[in-house]
This record gives sequence, structure tokens and C-alpha cells, in this order.
Amino acid sequence: MNEKAIAVSEADSPALALSEVAHKALMGMLLSGELAANEVVTERQIALQLGISRTPLREAVRRLEGERFLERQRSGALVVRALPVEEYMHILNVRRLVEGEAARLAAGRVSLVELDRLKVRIGDALQLPDDAVTPEFDASDRDLHSLIAAACGNPVLQQVIDDLKTRTSMFKFGRLPSRRKSVCAEHLAIIEALIAGNSEQAQQAMQDHVDQVRLMILARLGGQ
Repeated sequence: MNEKAIAVSEADSPALALSEVAHKALMGMLLSGELAANEVVTERQIALQLGISRTPLREAVRRLEGERFLERQRSGALVVRALPVEEYMHILNVRRLVEGEAARLAAGRVSLVELDRLKVRIGDALQLPDDAVTPEFDASDRDLHSLIAAACGNPVLQQVIDDLKTRTSMFKFGRLPSRRKSVCAEHLAIIEALIAGNSEQAQQAMQDHVDQVRLMILARLGGQ
């Protein structure tokens, strides 16, 4: 982060604005894995790294504690909260409901141009070898879910979905078997229902998609 820009912000912006900057920066570190589960977070070190004072950072930390991304241990140490498997499964159950509803509402309302672009990107991902590293596939997955949430017409529902996706994206379960081809097929089924404007089909396709994630985790837990 540019130190000169931070210095200007410190002088010209309220602490609340700087705490928002710190919150976004910390969330970025959490999502990227730079700050991993159970890792101790040293406020002084993070403040130096971000180039901001301790006061707005503390506000951001308190917010992240309230959001249950960070937690205090009995010793007083601040650590990145690990998401338990049980909680992850609970979140997926809720995602099944809310994202299914979002897909139902979004059917026929999502930009056909955007959906066609996603179909092309998914088609490209299907041509890659199973063991290929595919950041574009991950991006297309995020974009499809975000596109549906934005098109559902309910900003509260969109916010809930965004929050739940953030939480599940931080879940680390070790190496899972690749589901790229299956996920691509599930995504294409959702897209076709959206293009057709079939609300019930879009809802079912989205719920089936989330169900497959749940089944994969359950199979892994069962040693299958």
C-alpha cells in the first residue's frame, strides 16, 4: 500500500473510513490465505504492513471479531478463526435455500450477454486436463453466483449470499477430489434454466449444485 496515500488518508479522512480500509485489507489477507486458520494476528505487525495507525486497525479487528472471522483465545492472543466442518455444512444448508431462491427470482432477468460469456468460459474450462490449475474456472464460478445474486432483485438476499459465500470460501478441508467437469455441467444446467426463464428449473439446478458440494464433503468425512 502506498505510504504517501495512507499519510494523506490519515490526515484527511475520519478514523471510520480508515477502519473500513483496514477491514477490507484484512479480509483480503484472510481470503487469500495470507492469514491462515489458527494463525496469530499481531496488530502491530499488520498495522506496519498496511501502513496505518493502530486505532483504525483495532476498529477493523473488533468488527472482524464480531463477524467471527477472528477470535480471542483465553491467553488474549488474537487468531484467525478456523471454520469447523459442522458449521460449514450448516452454511451450505442455508446457501441451498437462499441461492435456490435467488436463482428462481433471477430466471429471465440475468443478462443474456453475460450468461453467453459464462457459457464460453465454462466450455473452455471443460477442455482442460483434469489436473490443470484453473484460476479462470474458479473465477467463472464466483461470477455466476454473483451474477445471479445481483439479478435476483432483492438486495438483502444478495448481501446474505455474498456473506455466506465469503465464509465458505475460507473453509480449508485439505485436498479434495477435482469436481471441475461435474461443476461445469451443473453450472451449464443453471445457465440454461436462467436463459429459458424457467424459475422452478433454475431453483432446482442451483439446489442440486449445492447438494453435490455437501455430498462430496460428507463422502470425504466418511472416508469414501
